[in-house]
Order: sequence, then structure tokens, then C-alpha cells
Amino acid sequence: MGKFAININIAGRNYRLKVEATEEEDVRAAATSINDKISEFSGNYAFKDKQDLLAMSNIMFASELIKIKKTTESNAVVAVDKLLKIDEILSN
Repeated sequence: MGKFAININIAGRNYRLKVEATEEEDVRAAATSINDKISEFSGNYAFKDKQDLLAMSNIMFASELIKIKKTTESNAVVAVDKLLKIDEILSN
């Protein structure tokens, strides 16, 4: 399938993006998550402008992604170890 244009709004600004049909739901969900995080931060912290809120949101999402990557890598190592042990048992 080809890409098509969608409009999303983040922090009060509209952005036109070209996405695959399979990506649309995820992109819209990401925009909603960003806006939710901005609303949360704006109610809890002092800020000069929306750039501060966007930066804070970006830090939160990036740190969550890093945690997920570490967990995934750790789980993959454990899974490989278990598979090697199973293979060794089956080989004997």
C-alpha cells in the first residue's frame, strides 16, 4: 500500500504527515499520548512555553523506550539461554 496524508495536532499545532495505512493508528495514538503528557506536565510544572513541555514529554518517552529496549534485550538473552539448555537436553 502507498502512503497517504493525515493531519495530527500536537501542542496546538497541526502537522501533515505521510504514513502507511498500517501506521496511521499508531501515529494518531502517539500524538494523543504526547498531548496527554503535555497536559499532565502543564498542570504539574511551571513552564515558559510549550517547547518546555515538548522537551519534558520527549525525555519521558525516550526514557520509557530505553527501559523497554533493555528489558527486551534481557528477555532475549534469557530466552536464548533456555533454548540452548532445552536443545542440550534433547540432544542427550
